[in-house]
Amino acid sequence: MAESASRLSRLLDRNLAILTDQPGPPLVVGAIILAMALIRAILFPGTGGDDGEQLIFSQFFAWGYQVRNPPLYTWLVMAVSQVTGPNLWAVNTVKFGLLFAMYMFLWRAALRLFATRAMAGLAALAPVLFYFVAWEVVTGFSHTVLTACLYAAVLWLLLRLRDAAPGRLSDYALLGLAIGLGGLAKYAFWIFLVCLLAAAMTDRDLRRRILSPWLLLTLAVAAAVLAPHYLWLAGRLDVLAAQAGETAAAHGGFSLTGLGHGVKAAAGFLSPFWLIALICFPAAFRPLKASAHPMARVLGLYMILVLAATAVGTLIQPEFRIRTHYMFVLLFAPVWVLLRAEAAGAPIPRQRTLAALITLVLWAQPSALIAKYLFEPLSCGRCQHHIPYADLAAKIRDLGFAGGTVVAYWHPDPLPGNLRAALPDARVISLKHPDVLPPLAPGAAGQCLVVWSADAARDNRPTAIAGANSLLDAGIAPDTPQRLVISPLEGLPMLTGGKTAALGVILTPGAGDCR
Repeated sequence: MAESASRLSRLLDRNLAILTDQPGPPLVVGAIILAMALIRAILFPGTGGDDGEQLIFSQFFAWGYQVRNPPLYTWLVMAVSQVTGPNLWAVNTVKFGLLFAMYMFLWRAALRLFATRAMAGLAALAPVLFYFVAWEVVTGFSHTVLTACLYAAVLWLLLRLRDAAPGRLSDYALLGLAIGLGGLAKYAFWIFLVCLLAAAMTDRDLRRRILSPWLLLTLAVAAAVLAPHYLWLAGRLDVLAAQAGETAAAHGGFSLTGLGHGVKAAAGFLSPFWLIALICFPAAFRPLKASAHPMARVLGLYMILVLAATAVGTLIQPEFRIRTHYMFVLLFAPVWVLLRAEAAGAPIPRQRTLAALITLVLWAQPSALIAKYLFEPLSCGRCQHHIPYADLAAKIRDLGFAGGTVVAYWHPDPLPGNLRAALPDARVISLKHPDVLPPLAPGAAGQCLVVWSADAARDNRPTAIAGANSLLDAGIAPDTPQRLVISPLEGLPMLTGGKTAALGVILTPGAGDCR
């Protein structure tokens, strides 16, 4: 028994060292994320709506696409597409690359905060214990991953400024770049930045750096990065005002309903980390006998300010959907907890336990992806990630489609972006985004292809035809004959249960702007 306990103790010690020292977070996280990226790109033939949306937008460069989100993520997909082609490799490379960068920024920040590499590594890796970080971002979300990466980058740069004596000009410039990119990633970034800077002003060293005249360099760099998009946005204030008016009319006034939604979102995002932290380091949640690093107080105040801002927002707009992934602003919660735990002593056995749980979840991620591929067809309804778009596209070509414009209906399957990946030489229009129309090449003389999910509960053919006619003057008559293309879902035949995907197709010689 004693020998078994000793062997287990050595194994846990070795695991802690692997995670936090040698090879440490860069290689451990890099290996897991690379495995997930390869599994995601090789096994699954389809992608969800968020990634597919980016393949549609990235067909052309613009200073903005929709007032709902800034354009930086689209630009990144566009840049990577120049190497990979406009396919799932492009969106997967961007997403998983940003996820890796998020962990690395957290790690570099943690190295400046903690007394030991072990605690720094655990703090950087602990966000994997958030369900939304461990799993939801793997199969969904786009702008959120980018914004989380920039949250971590801003924290790291603020710590660089805090520790430098005096502050380096390069750090002020880099901070300006990170702020500019954050403002191009998601508009919620500004809530994060205001709350973090307000909290940072309570720290003497950070306050001295923030109030430095060299902050003008930060502002100048940020303004230069932000200006083109925000000038574009300024020309669409009427769209913003209309959307705000519709929201206010639909949701009414002051109410406590939205506050409950916000609490649920915050608790959901922090799960199950908050429970694990409470079990492993209960002293972190009690008054400390020893002083923690000053940044523990700053990060604690920052989270209070973020939650207060969320509460105010939900009280004003009670029915506005505070979704769980909006709470990525709480990404620094593990750093705060472990800083307090370190001040309270953080016993080595508790560190080893946390490291073991992190390792378990890290290895569960690629394993769960493989399990999703194998077993999801047994229970999924639409099975969006298993739709064989390459095979369906080949059958569409067999019907005579040689190139031109594809008009795709987006519900219940995210056809537009996936068809963009499967038909990379075609111009693809998403009827979900009628205000984002890739320009027609001068002298284009291609065909017009209208596509919808033919096996959906609702017949979307009339809506698809009407969309092509209203947006592109396609001139398609309501009674135009349609054809079907059908393919079995991707996966093991004994597990897919004979499920298929069926597309309704109308192919015309091309007219108006649908050609």
